[in-house]
Amino acid sequence: MRRATALSLLILTVAGTACGLPKLEDAQPRVLAQTSFLYAADGSLITELHAGEDRVVLSDTQMPQSIKDATVAIEDQRFWYHHGVDGRALVRAAYINLRSGRIVEGGSTITQQLVKNLYVGDERTFGRKIDEAALAWQLEEQLTKEQILARYLNTVYFGQGAYGVQAAARQFFNEDAKDLTLAQSATLAGSIAAPNDFDPAQHHARAVHRRGEVLDAMLSQGMIDQAAHDKAMAQPIHLHAPK
Repeated sequence: MRRATALSLLILTVAGTACGLPKLEDAQPRVLAQTSFLYAADGSLITELHAGEDRVVLSDTQMPQSIKDATVAIEDQRFWYHHGVDGRALVRAAYINLRSGRIVEGGSTITQQLVKNLYVGDERTFGRKIDEAALAWQLEEQLTKEQILARYLNTVYFGQGAYGVQAAARQFFNEDAKDLTLAQSATLAGSIAAPNDFDPAQHHARAVHRRGEVLDAMLSQGMIDQAAHDKAMAQPIHLHAPK
């Protein structure tokens, strides 16, 4: 791992010498649109007003451990141990991309994906990937892992117009994020890689299979025990329209 990390840093250094690495303090993050709520005098909800994207930003403590664990298990297994850039994944992706002459393998960590969502966009070029990795390294110097994961779960798209885990929990299960079950969390985390392909409303069988992959990953990484795994696997995916 140290060798791979050193090599990834060498790649960034050489690339940075050639084109100049961006500085996080100079980068302008995208302002996250959030949903507003209009209430009557008696406290009842009248309507929701979506400002371009249906999103309600939550803090780390407002998110259940199950969605955080499920996301790390399926999206970035070494999230808690790398420094924004996964050396092994970066070297593997660089090798594949150089052979193909284009970006076909991302190798992105959760931190890099957050940088993509907030700063650099999703243009598939070598320059953009270098900027993404450089900014991710710097972001890890400024935020805790918990803060990074929470921000990621607030920015990511889950499908059906839902941005962030709170909107997704409401959209698919009519629940607040804090009340998500393990099975529901695994379903949502599994959809991050391809929201349209793993949409439980449109592709139920795929979503069930993908949920199983997430639960298997959580079990193999010691996040859940066999009993919790089997219980979640046996639960049907019940979708409920949001209120």
